[in-house]
Amino acid sequence: MRFYRRRGFTLIELLVVIAIIGILAAMVFPVFARARESARKAVCLSNVKNIALAIQMYLADNNDTLPPREHRQEVIDYISAEPGGGGGAGGDGCWGMGGAEQFGWRANPYLRWPVVLDEYIKNRDVWRCPSAKMSTGATFILPGPDFIGHLRAYEGAWGDDIAAGFGICATTWPPGWGGVVTDSCAEQTLAQQWASGGSGSDPKDKVFSQSVAYNGMAIELKLVSVQDAAAYVICSDGGGLSDAGSPGTIAYPDLCCAECAGINWSAWGWPTVENGVTTCPTSSGDCGACWDSHASYEWTQSPQRQQAATRHLGGSNLGFLDGHATWLNAQRILTMTRDGDLGGITNFCEGGTLESYREFCGEPPVGASFLY
Repeated sequence: MRFYRRRGFTLIELLVVIAIIGILAAMVFPVFARARESARKAVCLSNVKNIALAIQMYLADNNDTLPPREHRQEVIDYISAEPGGGGGAGGDGCWGMGGAEQFGWRANPYLRWPVVLDEYIKNRDVWRCPSAKMSTGATFILPGPDFIGHLRAYEGAWGDDIAAGFGICATTWPPGWGGVVTDSCAEQTLAQQWASGGSGSDPKDKVFSQSVAYNGMAIELKLVSVQDAAAYVICSDGGGLSDAGSPGTIAYPDLCCAECAGINWSAWGWPTVENGVTTCPTSSGDCGACWDSHASYEWTQSPQRQQAATRHLGGSNLGFLDGHATWLNAQRILTMTRDGDLGGITNFCEGGTLESYREFCGEPPVGASFLY
């Protein structure tokens, strides 16, 4: 009679099988991750297109003119006076970008585009990108249309800065957008608690959160004044800025201090312009940590790090004034903006590119990097 000896796997065989499984997993997981991000990109693109179409409907109902700015002089004067110390990041109540006369509409919660377009969209989730790492949204809630009267009534009663360090132009929203917070002045509570580089909120509070930005620089823009509506960016992937778009913040919406549109100005402060003369700062300024992480490591020179800094597989979703939306590679966004092929994108700072920096300021500091 013959006896057959039963054999198991040897240790080497087991290790070989484990190694093969590991190799296969390493090959498959990135494919799954890419497929998942492709799905998120499609959802976001649909959201951006819905916003662009809502803007089309608004234009049709309002003589082909985009939402208005604040025109009441008493409101502009009050904002300019920085009530309650509410100057925010710009020091003049409106982020330092043109002052209250041009950007005072930010203090009026009823002039924010998500609020204006709410009757056309009827779904606030379209303002959220499923891939966003940074967001903004409703923070300082004012309870009624007479927001200036309400601010006056509570001036100085809610901390040294009436908007907790961000300025009334940056954060005011109407009731119904702050979840359980309906009156920040009286309740002394922010709707969203801000974290470094973004914001977070408890979903059960139904606080409006926004990671798709609209082009607030196009306030009161008339459609007839736009040469090519199909190339004019009206909304896009956004991060910390919800109502403005510039080349770097559109290409890299989740990257802190990607702007001003190229070199990291805030590493040594902002340039000043007096009597038409630009003076460039030379010492460390507001955002040294961003400078350390971006410029000194030269992330702009690394394709891998550039890819990781984008939102959707190396690019962003953009909506245009004619109602269509598309995805564009981040570097293509920067190049098309530089070449004048994309409208509606504003470089916030003189000297954003190497060429313009040299024109305004001479040679850049040692180690400085540019997006393009």
